Amino acid sequence: MSMQINAPQQEKFSKALFKKILVPFDNSKMSDRAFLHAINLNFSHKIEIIILSVYHSDHGSISFLDYNAHQTIIEKGKLNEIKLKHKKLKEIAKEYGIECRTFVAASSSITQTVMSYIYSTKADLVIMGTRGNGSDRKLMLGSVSLEVSQNSPVPVLLVK
Repeated sequence: MSMQINAPQQEKFSKALFKKILVPFDNSKMSDRAFLHAINLNFSHKIEIIILSVYHSDHGSISFLDYNAHQTIIEKGKLNEIKLKHKKLKEIAKEYGIECRTFVAASSSITQTVMSYIYSTKADLVIMGTRGNGSDRKLMLGSVSLEVSQNSPVPVLLVK
């Protein structure tokens, strides 16, 4: 039995579902893979990838960083490392003709910050690794992926 789709229904399916893809990024192999999945989804329409790196910090609530401030919260070396990685990811996206924005935030709740960015960037899809960077607890995503997938208002693709 094949399913027939009439013209009005087919029009619903032809609209671009995912235009903005949020990729929480902790510089782990899993987050690299999540980014590559975002690149390789091969949509027939223009997409934008939004990369978000969240540093765990017990210094108050969400603090949006401008890369030059808050050097006391995040070690300068780690911040420079993530800046360089973001730059490389933007270059890769550009090679594929994909627009890419990057953000760094410090927060006492990584999950809350990811959820906040889903809303503020109007992301249509989240792609993230199932495990985070265990060696760098400041950037770890691990159980965050479970919380985000359970609470996100948009679909979440977990990459392992």
